[in-house]
Amino acid sequence: MLIVVAIDSFKGSLSSVEANAAVARALEGYDVVTVPVSDGGEGFLDSWLASHPEGEVVTDSVTALDGLMRQARFGWAESSREAVIELAEASGLTLVKTLDPWRYSTYGTGLQLRAALLRGARRITVGLGGSATIDGGKGLLEALGVRFYDHIGNELDSSPHHIGRVASIDWSNLMPEARHVEWRIVSDVTNPLLGSTGAVAVFGPQKGLPVDDVDRYEAHLARYAACFACDMTALPGAGAAGGAGFALYQLGATYVSGIEEVARWTDLETKLRTADWLITGEGKFDQQSLHGKTPYGLALLAHTHGVPTLVFTGQSDMVALPDAGIEAVFPIISRVMTLEEAMRDAGPLLTNAVRRIARLIHKKA
Repeated sequence: MLIVVAIDSFKGSLSSVEANAAVARALEGYDVVTVPVSDGGEGFLDSWLASHPEGEVVTDSVTALDGLMRQARFGWAESSREAVIELAEASGLTLVKTLDPWRYSTYGTGLQLRAALLRGARRITVGLGGSATIDGGKGLLEALGVRFYDHIGNELDSSPHHIGRVASIDWSNLMPEARHVEWRIVSDVTNPLLGSTGAVAVFGPQKGLPVDDVDRYEAHLARYAACFACDMTALPGAGAAGGAGFALYQLGATYVSGIEEVARWTDLETKLRTADWLITGEGKFDQQSLHGKTPYGLALLAHTHGVPTLVFTGQSDMVALPDAGIEAVFPIISRVMTLEEAMRDAGPLLTNAVRRIARLIHKKA
């Protein structure tokens, strides 16, 4: 029996590689193929590295969200001159204990982009997801030389980002290299920048934005976006990573589905053609998971090959399962425990949850 295991990260607890290993430990005696996956957020770089043996890791010190210098990685393929950058490495939720989207900037990610350009990158692929920011990509652009000014001509800092004070933009100092590179956005978040499904309304509260601040922050972001010559607010993924997608569109980026990109890297479809089961999952599987999240996309792909899917998750409020070949959704929590305990013990909890249903897998084969 062949079981394909492709678990997304349990944010703050397990990377995709660690989650896959936890499942594999429960399936000794079965033919198991593990595939690191990501929708563009946490684990995106590791998924690329696992499927690109020629890739190397470049580590630099960057100014992170809290203003401290941190080590952040990106991937580099010398033969193709391609850089692969996971925005969460320098601008991610897991880097800080206190969330503050009013202050945090994507400047650190911009420094990674700058380093890739100075290396001679011909193509830069940016995985968007897991960010702690809603700065519309202002910091990212500032690191590349773009300048932002208030209504009386004062240049604005990157931290705090002050997007509500932006009145004009000067592109004259943009790195020349940035105009001669292929930019690619990888994400399964298709939200626009603004509106009821935009970066602030949907993702703001998840990043620590008080509910009472949503309308005011939305107004700031809208004024900021209006300062750009090209209105790209409605493009798919413009609202990804707090508007970093919008900023990268301004540089000429094209959008690529995260799950489709990872499936191509890992030759996942070929593996699924001969599989008996797909096991996937993520930290939280809910209605939002049906709108571009990795487990649902994987289940759809497996379903096209007649392969049933089991989903393991930290928590779920799903009652009716979508018609995507998902046989069941299993929360891994086995007893009453605190969130801290669940996150600390996510690996053993996942292993034990899979062990509990191993006989079901065997009987259904």
